[in-house]
Amino acid sequence: MMARGGFVARFLLLFALLVAAGWLTNAPRAYAAVLRVAASATSPLVNGWTLEDRSTEGSRQEIFYRNGNDQLRLALSLSQLALGLLPLLALLGATPGLGPRRLATRAAIGVAALFALDLLIVLVYPWLVGNPNAFTDIVGTFLGLLTFVGGPVILWFALTYEQMRGVWALDSRHG
Repeated sequence: MMARGGFVARFLLLFALLVAAGWLTNAPRAYAAVLRVAASATSPLVNGWTLEDRSTEGSRQEIFYRNGNDQLRLALSLSQLALGLLPLLALLGATPGLGPRRLATRAAIGVAALFALDLLIVLVYPWLVGNPNAFTDIVGTFLGLLTFVGGPVILWFALTYEQMRGVWALDSRHG
């Protein structure tokens, strides 16, 4: 039980430090900028829509999809999608037995995978919102939960399986 308490304490401390670091460095804005560039480059190929950034300096995000005369405002905040990195990195940092090299490698893989998930969500957005109905509302909610909760936890599970399988009793040798 003490090991679990230590894990939770490390996780909460790292989470708080990452929140402060993100606020001080404005990292979510940088993540959003890279995500916007990646979505702008791939969106016409994937979904046929062009991304237009109509934001002005210091204003809130104003990104629109355009397809011919049709336009659709992106209601997702790209900066808020970056928040999914917080639980992922805090979980990885709190995992015992990783060591600095494994931690750095798994963090890089995790960040890249979460970025790919965020990019996928931005790319399917016109299909989800372009023809709204109750189903798309449910899917939208699910995708939001996936980016902040499900994605980070699933990635953490996959990236730390070797270190954590005994704790989770997933291996008959540890049961």
